[in-house]
Order: sequence, then C-alpha cells, then structure tokens
Amino acid sequence: MKNIQPLGCGLLRKVLVPLAILFATVFNLSAQGPSPAPARDAQGNVLPASAAAAATAERVIVTGSNIPTAEEVGPNPVETFTHEDMQKSGQRSTEGFLLSLPIVTSNVIPVSNNENGSNTAVGAAAVSLRGLDPRATLVLIDGRRVAPYPVGNNPGPVNTMFVDLNSIPEAAIESIEILKDGASAIYGADAVAGVVNLKMRHYYNGAEASIEYGNTEHEDSGLFQASLIFGVGNNNTEIAGAMNYYNRNSIANRDRTYSAVPPFLSSNASPYNLQLSKAVVAAAGGTVVPGTAPTEFAAAPDFTNGLAPAGSFKYGTGRPNTFNFNQFSLSFPSSERYGGYTYFEHKFCEDQAVLYGDFMYQRVQAHNELAPPATGSFQTAGQVVLAIPPDTPIAPGAEPPNTPTHLETGVPADAFNPFNPFHQIISGNTRARLFEFGNRVIDNQTDAFFSTLGLKGDKLFDGSWGYDASFRYSQVQNISSDTLQSATRFNRVLNAADPIFNPSSSQFIGTTVPYNPFGDYRVPIPSNAQSVAFATVHPREIDLSKLATVDVNIYTTSLFELPAGGVGLAFGGQFRRENLQQEPDDLLVTGDLIGVGPGNTTHAGRKTYAFYAEAALPVFGSKFTAPGLHALEFTAAARFEDFRNNDTNVLVPKFGVRWQPFDDSLTVRATWGEGFHEPSLIELFGIPIQGIVPVFDPVKQDFFEVPIIIRSNPNLQPEDSRSFTAGIVYTPKFVTGLTLTIDLYDIESTGRTLIPGVQKLLGRSVTGNLLPGEAVIRNANGEIVLIENPFQNAGSQKARGVDFGISYQVETRFGTLTWLTQATYLDSFQFAELPGEPELELRSRVRPLALSDEAYLKWRANSQIDWTWKGFDLALTVHYLDGFHEKQKPSFLLAIPYPNGIKEHYVKETWFFDVRASYRFLLPSPPQAVAGYAKDTNSSGKERPPQGNATAQMANCTWQRLLNDTTITLGCNNVFGHDPPTAAATANYADFLYDSTGRFVYLSLTKRF
Repeated sequence: MKNIQPLGCGLLRKVLVPLAILFATVFNLSAQGPSPAPARDAQGNVLPASAAAAATAERVIVTGSNIPTAEEVGPNPVETFTHEDMQKSGQRSTEGFLLSLPIVTSNVIPVSNNENGSNTAVGAAAVSLRGLDPRATLVLIDGRRVAPYPVGNNPGPVNTMFVDLNSIPEAAIESIEILKDGASAIYGADAVAGVVNLKMRHYYNGAEASIEYGNTEHEDSGLFQASLIFGVGNNNTEIAGAMNYYNRNSIANRDRTYSAVPPFLSSNASPYNLQLSKAVVAAAGGTVVPGTAPTEFAAAPDFTNGLAPAGSFKYGTGRPNTFNFNQFSLSFPSSERYGGYTYFEHKFCEDQAVLYGDFMYQRVQAHNELAPPATGSFQTAGQVVLAIPPDTPIAPGAEPPNTPTHLETGVPADAFNPFNPFHQIISGNTRARLFEFGNRVIDNQTDAFFSTLGLKGDKLFDGSWGYDASFRYSQVQNISSDTLQSATRFNRVLNAADPIFNPSSSQFIGTTVPYNPFGDYRVPIPSNAQSVAFATVHPREIDLSKLATVDVNIYTTSLFELPAGGVGLAFGGQFRRENLQQEPDDLLVTGDLIGVGPGNTTHAGRKTYAFYAEAALPVFGSKFTAPGLHALEFTAAARFEDFRNNDTNVLVPKFGVRWQPFDDSLTVRATWGEGFHEPSLIELFGIPIQGIVPVFDPVKQDFFEVPIIIRSNPNLQPEDSRSFTAGIVYTPKFVTGLTLTIDLYDIESTGRTLIPGVQKLLGRSVTGNLLPGEAVIRNANGEIVLIENPFQNAGSQKARGVDFGISYQVETRFGTLTWLTQATYLDSFQFAELPGEPELELRSRVRPLALSDEAYLKWRANSQIDWTWKGFDLALTVHYLDGFHEKQKPSFLLAIPYPNGIKEHYVKETWFFDVRASYRFLLPSPPQAVAGYAKDTNSSGKERPPQGNATAQMANCTWQRLLNDTTITLGCNNVFGHDPPTAAATANYADFLYDSTGRFVYLSLTKRF
C-alpha cells in the first residue's frame, strides 16, 4: 500500500484526501497480499511497531461510560461479541445471533411469525433484554442513536417502536457490545434493561469477499448472501466500508407437519356460513333445525359448484363449516436486503483533531402471505356491512320476518343475486372466507439511511483530555403494499342489477354474470374471475421516521490526581429532533377494506435536550493499595432530559463500584441507577388503530366480536425504572485462560405505557371505573358497538435473575481449544397491568393477554466448544431453552375448543445442536520467477505461451494466488432436526421463541485480498 505523506492543516485538502486514497487504492487491492490490522490507540491512530505491545493497555471508551479506561473489567456488566464470534455461532444474521443469546429473553420481535394482520412489521426484527420488550432496550450504532422503525409492532399489550436489526448491514458490524444494565444516566431514554451497541467497521486493510448458500432439509427456504469488506489507511487517514446482499425464501405453515393444522379452526369458511331465517329455509325446501330461535345457520354442501339447491345445504344452530387458515399462510416471510456502509477519518493539526464521518444505506424488501380474507360477521358495527341480495328483488319494507332489511344493509331495492337459493338478504352473522380472491399479501419495502459527521481529539493539554462532537441524521421509510378487497365493490359484484354487469354502461367490467358466493374454494367458478379482479384493491401506506442528533462529549482521565490515580470526568449535552409521518392512502383512510379498519394520517415530532455528567473516583489502585484493597473505584453519573412536545422532564442518577481485593484476577462490581422510557411518537400521537376483538360481554353474558379503536395519548408521562446489578469476574492465576463471571440483576419499571386488556376494560365499564379516555359504546339494545382503548401509564414490571459465564482457552500441541458457556436464570418476572393490582408471577409462563407464542423462561443457555489447528476450525454449539406452563391465556380464549386437546400443559424444554467446520488456506507466496517467465518465439517470430514446466509453474502460481487466504466453511444448524415443542399458539409452537426452519445446512467461501 502506498504511503501518503501528512498534508498539514489545510482543511480542504484534509477533506479531499479520503477520496484520493479510495480511488488510488481500489484498483490496487487485488494486487496486494493480506495485511494485518495495525495496533491503534483509543482514537484509532496507528501505533509505531515499538508501541504495539503496549496497545492493549491503551484507554478505550466502553459501552456504559463516556470516560476512557484501560481496565479490562469495569463496574458495568458488559459483554462483547466480535464479528468472528457471530460467524462461529452459526447464526446467519444479526437478528438470529442476538435473539439466540441467553440474555435476550421474551418480548422480542423476530422475523418469523410477526405478522398477524394487525401490524406491518414484515421483515423487521428487534432485540429485547430481560423480557421488558424492545422499548426498554436502547440500540445504538457506534454509540449513537438512529431512527426507529416507523410502524409499531404489537406482540403484546403495547404498540412498540424499535430499531430494526435487519436494516443494518451485518458485514459492516465489527463487534457488538451489550450493556446488561440500565444506563439512562449515560444515554437517556429507553436504556432501562440495557444497551445494545453495534460497533461498525472503522479500520480494515485490504479487502474480503464472501458468498454463502444454505437451505433447510425441506429445501424450501434457500439462503444466499454475499458481502465485500474493504479498507485502506495509514497514520493519518482511514477509509473502510462494506457492501452486502441477502436473500432468503419463505416457509409455509402447511409444509411442516406440526403447523399444518392450527389448534382451532376459523368459522370464516368456504362454503360460507350463512345466517338464515327458519321460515325462509322452510320455504326454500331446506332443513329447519328444531329450536325456538327464529334463525339458523347453513352452508352449501362440500365441493359444490355454486348451484346446489337449498335442500342439499348443511344446517345447524351453530356455523357448520370451519377453515384451516394455516394451509394458506407463511410462517417465515421471504426477504431481500442489500446496501452498504462506509467510514472515513482524517487526522490533522498535530493529532489535536480527527475529522470523521460515515454513511449507511440498507433496503429491506419482504413478502408475507396470510390466508384469504376473513370477513368476520357481515354486520359488524364500525365496518361496511356486507350483504348478499335475495334471489329476486324484494321491495324495501317487504322483507321476510327475522331477515336483514334494505335499510340495515344498504342493499339497493332492485338488487338480486340469481345464485341465491333463498328469498332473503343474507347478512347478519354470516361469515365467509373469500378464497377466490387469493391470499392476503403484504409487501414491505424499508429504506434505512444514516450519516454522521464529527470531530474528535484525544490526549489534549496534559494528555488526559479529549472530546467528541458529532451530528447524525438518520431516517427509516417503510412502504407497505397490500392485496385486499374493497367492501363496497364486493357488495356490488354480488348484485346482478349493478351497472358493472351492463354492457352498455361505462362501468362494465367485462361480464354479465354476477359473483356467485355459494361455491366451495376447492371447485373454482370461472365466471367469478372478472368480479374478483374488480373487487381486489392494493392499498398502500408510506411511513417515515426521522432523527437528527447533535452530541458533544468532553472527557478527561485525570481531572486531578489522587494517590490511587487520576479522577475521571465526562460531561456534555445532546439535542434530538424526532419526526414521524404515517400516510395511508385513500383506500385505507376510508375504511372500505374487508377485515381492516380505517386508518388515519400522523404528523408528529418532538425536540429533546439533554445534559449529563459522569465521574470515576479511584480510592485504591496500582499506585496506592492496602491489604484487601488492591483496587477500589467508585463511579457516578447523572442526566437531565427535557422533552418539549409534552412538557415533561427527567433527572436520573447512577452509581457504581469496582473492587479488586487481592489482584486483578478477582473483580467485584455493582451498580444502582434510575432510568426511564419516554413514550414513543406512536404512543403519544400515532394514528388510531381500528380492528375487531373477541370479548365476553359481562352485561349480555355472551361472546361477541366487537370493533375497537386503540388511541394514542398525548398526556402520557415517562415510565420510571430502577435497576441494580452485582457480580464477580474471576480469572484465577493457577488456571491459565479460565474466566468465570456471575452477574445478578434486578429491574423495576412503573408507570409503564401499555394498552390495558379489553376484558378488564369491560369489567371496569360495569363498575363505572373506566380510566381516562376509555369508553364502551352500546346501542339501544345494549349491544356493544364500539370500544375505545387509549394508551395508559398503568403497568409495572419486575425482573430478577442471574447471568453465568464460563470461558476457558487452552493451547495444546494439537491446536487451541476454547470453551464458552453463557446461561441466564430468571428468578422472577412479575407483571401488573394496573396500579393496585396484585402482581402476576410470569416465570416459566406465557406473556399476559397472549397465546403461547413465547414465554418467560427460567433457564436459557448456550455452550460452545471451538478447536483451531493449522487453518482448521471446528465448533460445536449447544442451545438450551427451558420449558414453560401454558396458563395465561385470555379468559375468552379458554372457551374455544382446541381440536388437538391443547389447553393448558407444560411445553417441554429443548436442546438444539449446531456444528461448523472451516479451513483457511495459508500458502507460501509463489516464486517471483514464475510470474515473469522468459518469452519464447516460434520460427515465424511470434511469441508463444510457455511450454512444459513453465506452464505448470504458472498454473500452480495462479492456484496459489486464488487459494491463499481463502476460507471454506460448512455448517449445519439444528443437526438432529428437532421440531419445536407443541404449544397452544396458532402455529402449534411458541412461534416467537422458535421458527420453522428446522435442520439448516450452509456453505460459505471467503477470500481475503
């Protein structure tokens, strides 16, 4: 690599030099051999060779503090994972790696099964520490915030905004630091349960290209990904970056035996479940079911062509047909991601300033499918009424008794459907599965971007001062496109008298035959094709989240000297400006979609100011010790944040201690602090979310599906939290390479923002104790027509447990053996939805108000044994997930009959095994003489290629260049192909804990230049 000389302090030249280096070296990379990354100081400056040995003692800023330190173990419990650790884990994405860690418990948002028709987070994923949902885990990139995903995801009783892990190029991640402790005093809002800091690549010499292919044993979810990492630099200038491509195919529920049939079937079926008047049924020649009720249910016979007479219909007091929606839904969406990241820095003015910046762009495209649309009851308050006209027109007011009327349904007076075997309008509690309209399709396109520009310096003045000032702008745009059905158009295609079937009308759709709704989905009706096309629509919503942040941090490692060392200090400020835009199109706003409530637009923003300070006070240390006090250090921090949008502010402290009684082999550490979560812009100002919810009405004493509106609440206050950690890190001198870690944690959160359970809301409505903004609206007959349920500062949570870690590395004559085990024990997780309620113990149980899609597991653990020798690397990883009890389902779901008998039982624990083997070719450089062989000519004077041994030498030289520093990796996850254990969720397994991938084999090739 060429040596570029220092250029002085000319600012223009300093800004242009990174571009000059990039263009000058990109064409040279393939001609250069691999070069190891140089040793650097805390600011990334290349150290001279003589200083390389001392580089490990240089001070660095570790997640959880803004004061540089040279200590390997501080008061904060921090776990660091390198990119190599991620690769050896066997997980094929950042999301997969993080969600596999024992410290990442319930309330995560995985890629699999996170779309249930009530959210649009298809293809996105989020991490959650300690089970306190993603809002309580702050995700940073290089220690700075980025814009959250602009659409809330609702895995539980909250509508969660989060940082999408899949919008960050994995190839650009150098390491991940996880602070297992609250850190609001350092980072501000949301750092309640911990911090996940993704540290990007800043320094890399050379280039590295990688490709990978993998697939499940069912060969239905192929994975292809490729990446390129590059970098150049010297003592003054560094440029590094990465580009990535990822594609993975979907998995269907029907393709796994355990998820092919859900625990309960849908009454939205095909043939339709029709509600009819008994008198009309008798007149049509159908079967009248004995009973006093004036109506009954009916369905056309199986495999009908839509022309079956009334006498062949199935009749009953309940809906006769059910539908297996898992046969037509995906459990894992298909996804394509691509983008890149680049970083530059340039040092000037005698090391007193470093100009740096970065740029990242990532596009994520995801495709998901759910079963064909379910109408729900044709007459549902708050939604467009669906109705099938009678066989012949009926004059308004002349409708048969106990049948829907023209006034109730909006059916035109001249409307009729010739395929209707009954002389009545069919609506009411009729339910249908619109199979001929195809699956509900959700296509998401997410474009994530951030860019940073900053100035930093280290070792100023007396060498102990430094600073870092930066500006970052980030945004995430999500475009969601659906394939759904217009309710009003559906009603029109049912009416043979509508102008769309009149060839002389300008609205003619190409057929004179109306839609026949009396068929069976297994027997297509060709004449329905034009009607299906007319009623199918493609609504679209554009959501945009923006975040602009200015950070200033000034620090010193020696404010003044004490006998034990220098007093550390950091202080600074932050300004943030957030914006959220949600723009549904007219199709969504009008609410004219079957099975989907109307949407609204959102334009919201806020400004936040923050000031903070942090200090580290060494009482005993290397310069001043005493028996039992080899080292003793206290830390303290405080942060003030002011939120201008809803006029709230927060002041939180944090304290820590680090004690080494004998030497640096044993460290005892502890922290205590307060934290907070500021309600998101969705929770404060988001669009109303409308839908249908099944409830048990305590007034009518019966089960109903009723419309609900979930509203934002601009009066929400910050959530309060307190956290305590204590632990030890022991590296015994008598066992070289062994490290033992134990960390206890205790977190409490109150005033938690949530959406209270609907069933309890109905109970409060009876006693007259509704919370502010809650409402239950009934009609003149006392039937519920609408429930309004806003966000509330209501809930509380308490999490308590222990993390265990064992790391052992030993050098032998047969290579290096490394053993790493991490385990988390959950001693207690308590939840109360409302103040004053008894706290519910959730350890080993499912989330409250949810099916068994995930649980608060008592034990989670990973253990990996890795052996390296002469280019070989073999790793075996074992994952353990504890079992749990299914006992926390909503009361109205307990009445649903489960065909497979699952109601409440113990979901068994699981063991999964992954293996990975790789070989890295490290070959000697080819002889120079081969590269420059002597020219040979034939009798005519023309040059001819080398002959004999020279040709063989050239071939060997080419192969050596190609193979040198090339790594081939073969791996298999879930070696024994274990299925997830059976649980009472719609996929028959805890689909947020597990996915349906099964055994997965992959092969990758990496070449370093």
